[in-house]
Amino acid sequence: MLYDKNPPYPHYDHLPYAKEPWKTLYVLQRLTTTLAMVPWWATYYTVMPRSIRPRSSWNLRQIIYVNFTRRVFKVTEVAGVTWGTRDPATAPNEAFLKETSFEWAEPLREDLRTGILKAEECAPYVKVGCYTWPRKPSTKPRLSTMRHSLVKTDDPESPPVKDDRTYVVGIYMHGGGYCHMSAHESSRTSRIPRGLVQKGILDEVYAVEYRLLQVAPFPAVVQDAAAVYSHVVDKYTREGKTFKIMLVGDSSGGSLALSLSRWLRDEGKLPSPDGLILLSPSCDTSHNLPETLSSYIPRPNASSDYLVDTPEPRALLQRTFLGFKGQKTGPTNEDEDRRLMQVAHSEYVSPCSPVVLERWGHSVQQDPEGEYRRKFWRYTLPNLPDALRNFRHSEILNPMLRSWDDSENPYRKTCHYPGLFASFPRTIVVCGDGERLVREVRALVSAMTKDGVDITTHWALDACHDPLMISETWWDKRVLDNIWQDIDKWASSFRSPDTGPVD
Repeated sequence: MLYDKNPPYPHYDHLPYAKEPWKTLYVLQRLTTTLAMVPWWATYYTVMPRSIRPRSSWNLRQIIYVNFTRRVFKVTEVAGVTWGTRDPATAPNEAFLKETSFEWAEPLREDLRTGILKAEECAPYVKVGCYTWPRKPSTKPRLSTMRHSLVKTDDPESPPVKDDRTYVVGIYMHGGGYCHMSAHESSRTSRIPRGLVQKGILDEVYAVEYRLLQVAPFPAVVQDAAAVYSHVVDKYTREGKTFKIMLVGDSSGGSLALSLSRWLRDEGKLPSPDGLILLSPSCDTSHNLPETLSSYIPRPNASSDYLVDTPEPRALLQRTFLGFKGQKTGPTNEDEDRRLMQVAHSEYVSPCSPVVLERWGHSVQQDPEGEYRRKFWRYTLPNLPDALRNFRHSEILNPMLRSWDDSENPYRKTCHYPGLFASFPRTIVVCGDGERLVREVRALVSAMTKDGVDITTHWALDACHDPLMISETWWDKRVLDNIWQDIDKWASSFRSPDTGPVD
């Protein structure tokens, strides 16, 4: 299958190749021409000196991987193609699960639906699927076990053995820009929970099959993650086990992990997680929305990463954040535009946007000299696109203006802490120093450090975005091993003294 055979989402209706047969023809054309470029890339970078390569340490496989992935991403913009998604309301075929077990988490309890998860602010609450690593043994009794149970024995029933072990449990939220991928074990992102379990870093991982933006708008992703979090807490409490919870997320999943941590902290309805493992976290979603300050600050490392900054994915996010269906221009009136700005520049969605960082007194690592901000206010505001000119005003576009009343913003009014990241748990952040998110991740690390978070940072040498998602076939094994070693070292203090990493 070239791409997901899902029904066309209404958000993609306006795209030029969103419908069949044009969709298949365009995807075939794009893949064919990209494959044809592979020999050219291999020849060119073999002949030319290493200084010409995106990173001089890269081998040909790394160059081809990044160039190929970046070029193929164009099909999302033009044809609305999604990759590796699943219907979150349908259970998987158990016959295809070799490493995980699937289970349902009940919808988030009504007494927990507070703050940004109030019912009137949200999509419908539904049960949420999750894949548990490692796979649990079947609960169906085997024939040999049944026969053994029929044999009488004079041995008294053994008393239950007390379990003094502390279980380190992960709740994993996959990346994919809230539009792609799945929690299924066959997904590319599943290399992360697989590694966490196989290397003995975590005892168990629950991978959340949250609703993507095509299915339900924000904060549905937080609703679903919170449902699984509550499910895991209740399960381990009911079994009488001592446990610690790590929230794990890569890329947009890292953003979701930060949002869930903030909701747990702000509402205080459930115990806070014990740690965060953030892998190339995307922490400034406002960059993906047209006509925001972040969207005018260029991201570095365009040649050494496969992430792209293009307008159509931004428009998709703009529509889906507010639940728009098939509207090309996004918000159509002042109230809708104001709400979009509230969501996009909230601590739950873009904690490291320039607007949020300055609101909480943090430095803006993306634009330390204020160069792009000055240009934005001077040249962008007076020259808005026609689609926005009819109803968007400067006080809406600029949420930092004092005249903009944000007191009723549901994404801000529940926060009662003195710091943006105050009382967040111990955190490890992994980021490739060759990826496009490097500046906003630096802003995240700086802000968390200033707010007193116990934070560890690993900068993966010459790595592109989300390196742990990439197979060792395509990336430098030494770089990947160094990441795993640092995560294991960081997590070792959470484990029981009698347990250790598995080779």
